Amino acid sequence: MLPFTASVTVINTLVCFIKEKGAHYACFGALLVGLASFSLTSCSQHGTGITNQAYHNLTAHYNAYYLAKEKLTEAEVALFQNRKEDYTRVLDVLTPLDSTQSGSVKTQAEYAIQKASIAIQRHKNSKWLDDSYLVVGKARHLLMDYPNAIETYKYVNTESKSPTAQHQAMIGMLQAFTEMKDYSYARAVIERLRKEKLKKRDLVEFYLARAQYHLQQQEYDPTLAVLKKTVRMMRRGERRARVHFIIAQLYQEIEKSADAYKHYTATLRNNPSFELAFYARLHSIEVYQSKGAQGNKRLMANFRKLLHDAKNAEYKDKIYYHMALYEYREKRYRKAIDYLKQSVSANTNDPAQKGYAFLKMGEIYYENLKQYDLAKAYYDSTLTALPQTAPGYEAIAKRQKVLDGFVSNITTIQTEDSLQRLARMDDQSLDAFFEKILNDEEEKQKELARQERNQTEQQAANIFETTNPGATEPRGNRPGAGGGGGGGNNANGTWYFANAAAVSQGRTAFARKWGNRAPEDNWRRSAREREVSFEEDPAQTRRAATESPLADAPQKMDRKQRKETMLTTLPRTPEALTASNKKVEDAYYNLGKIYHLELQETPNALQSFDTLLVRYPQTEHKPEVYYFLYVIHKGEANEEQETYKNKLLSEFPTSSFAKLVANPDYLKDDNLASLEAERAFSEAYQQYEYGNYADADRLVADGLNRFQTGETSERFKVLRIRIIGKTKDLNAYRDALNEFLSQHPESTLLPYVQNLLKGTDGFANRSK
Repeated sequence: MLPFTASVTVINTLVCFIKEKGAHYACFGALLVGLASFSLTSCSQHGTGITNQAYHNLTAHYNAYYLAKEKLTEAEVALFQNRKEDYTRVLDVLTPLDSTQSGSVKTQAEYAIQKASIAIQRHKNSKWLDDSYLVVGKARHLLMDYPNAIETYKYVNTESKSPTAQHQAMIGMLQAFTEMKDYSYARAVIERLRKEKLKKRDLVEFYLARAQYHLQQQEYDPTLAVLKKTVRMMRRGERRARVHFIIAQLYQEIEKSADAYKHYTATLRNNPSFELAFYARLHSIEVYQSKGAQGNKRLMANFRKLLHDAKNAEYKDKIYYHMALYEYREKRYRKAIDYLKQSVSANTNDPAQKGYAFLKMGEIYYENLKQYDLAKAYYDSTLTALPQTAPGYEAIAKRQKVLDGFVSNITTIQTEDSLQRLARMDDQSLDAFFEKILNDEEEKQKELARQERNQTEQQAANIFETTNPGATEPRGNRPGAGGGGGGGNNANGTWYFANAAAVSQGRTAFARKWGNRAPEDNWRRSAREREVSFEEDPAQTRRAATESPLADAPQKMDRKQRKETMLTTLPRTPEALTASNKKVEDAYYNLGKIYHLELQETPNALQSFDTLLVRYPQTEHKPEVYYFLYVIHKGEANEEQETYKNKLLSEFPTSSFAKLVANPDYLKDDNLASLEAERAFSEAYQQYEYGNYADADRLVADGLNRFQTGETSERFKVLRIRIIGKTKDLNAYRDALNEFLSQHPESTLLPYVQNLLKGTDGFANRSK
């Protein structure tokens, strides 16, 4: 006979079964309860009897698997409905997972594992065993526990007798291997599944997983081929709409606008979500085949129609962004920039979209307009707004560093040249110049204060009129406007600050203009330090900050103190002038390298190197500059290449650059003079110039490990000494210089190192 608890379990299971299937199974249920209570002699999960298996099948299904499957489905639906799509790139075919999304369904996934485990542990002879293992595998997958999910899938694929269970397990493995970027294993699973005969539903899931595998590796042609087969097999609904949208995006990527348009419109016919429908309409405008000026007008009119639709209010930034992209493709770069600025202004809650707008402005200024200082400003803002998980973030950060070094060197040249020009002026002219600067600043302060006062008064008047309907009438005609009331009374004679609604509106208007200010004196001063908001134009902010080489002089001093402070910044002594010239010399050298190696701007590189040689004929960079000029002119039908080759051989015959020019096989004969060594040193020196001393030191260590002797090694050692000078105290710096002098008495860098050492002695004497 069954134990009492087992009988209760059977009855409970039958109740669930009857609720699920209907009352007409009641007789069957009652009969089975009777049989279970009086006829069964064992409930072993290893039994093979008909009644034994019926009991375990029923219990495993409704007490375990059914509940687990429901929770798993609930988690999958939640992930799909709550997904956050990045419409700036081709969407993932499968719902992407990250730690935040996985955590949001952790409770459901763990519950599914717990319930499915009951069927696995207590009902091993039930027909729901394979399905329960699959639930466990999928739940682990949702928790991003890919290794254990794969092990579970492998177990089902190996042990199950059901082809369907095996196929679903392999599809799960394909998805997990793709998520882990283990493409060799994923490819092996694809080849195996291609040979199997799958049910239609499983075939759809296989195709979607396979498309994700190809898309993740940016293999657009096979992704398109698979998705086009898949979409024909799917039912109408949001999932199918999304696949149409991805197909359209892929066609747009490969510039097949007509096909893209067809699938964007198909997206709209398949019951998409509001957001997906909005982007389908937006992109369909972009790819619509318009010709001539009339077609362009029609296209922009469609953009504006979207823009003025009240339902799209929260998407205005996206509309402006895509209007900018259209103008960019038409090579109307200034118009594109205007729309991008409007996109930033309209953005209220999407930092990533702001980042993409800043990035596009940076790209236009960098690639098309060649205005690198403005490009730098927008790349700075891009890295502030764009998430580090954005595609291509590392390349963006690298370009920002290049521009950072570029603008730093440009600023150094402009600043030092300005200071030197001022230093050459006589005292009377210089004093007159300072007076003009201070007078201009005072006028600007007064004008700004006047504008702020007028705006504040206007806002107060607007608020007063809003809260006092009779405020626009002549004073004597207002209700309660007799004598002595003062301008602070409202229409019914109530003091303004006693009116809660008026005060609330005033506070809102104030915050809209000035932000949330602390209650303190001088809150409105324009000289106050503030953060740059995303609504501001970073290029304008940058220009305002670098208008004058004397802009950093303290603002709270009196005129005499300010003039004295500005005077101290000028290089009026021989030592200060030498230091200033050294900054300019290094800046021209760095600019030439950045133009040549990073920006591929050959004319500007030539101009920078030529200026360096003219202004500083004894520059320490001369052998390298000669070599760069030789390389730049290589292959040209002129005498420039031969000129710089001869100069290098005659003036610096022992340098590695001369050996490299004289002997084309020198790279093979002597690794120290290899181009690889030069590039390694240039990269380390560039990081030093950017102020990234930790990165520079790491690159120096790598260079010293690879190039252990000769001039290249000595250059790395000197660079390390300069890093020590920036990161450690004076004693450590002096010790490093002395050590180099003792270890390398024959080095060509000896005069330079001795000069550095002499500078430390002078600094030590001044600091005593």
